[in-house]
Amino acid sequence: MSDGIALTSGGIEMLDSIKDMWSKLTMDASKHSTHFSSYFHNKRWDERKSELLRKASRGPFRVDLATFGKNKMGFCISSIIDGAGEVESLFVEECSRGRRVGEALLNQSIDWMRENNARTMALFTVYGNDDVLKFYAKQDFRPISIMLMHDL
Repeated sequence: MSDGIALTSGGIEMLDSIKDMWSKLTMDASKHSTHFSSYFHNKRWDERKSELLRKASRGPFRVDLATFGKNKMGFCISSIIDGAGEVESLFVEECSRGRRVGEALLNQSIDWMRENNARTMALFTVYGNDDVLKFYAKQDFRPISIMLMHDL
């Protein structure tokens, strides 16, 4: 990547390095969520990390980290289970947005999924975050369904 931005890739050993940015991602989701703000607000890293470790035990798993010097700019977590590729999480620090960091992370994930013979590539995002939908549309992701939930 240009402008001194580096992309580093790894596996589950990199999860703890993105913990703080993941917390920012959930707070951002909490702000954008139309109906389930408290769900995201109450989500905890240990719970999410356990979910990711379970997925990693079932198939290829990858963490990509974008940095500028010692500063973390963003991350992308990807998995492939039974040929189904999924972007688990994608986040770019607010101060790094507009520098194509998200695009680079997503493209790295897509390339990795292709190299690992994923038959499909999917991602899920918070309902209510229209800006991120525009970003994903520019990357040729299109909505296929809307999942509805009932708050218990």
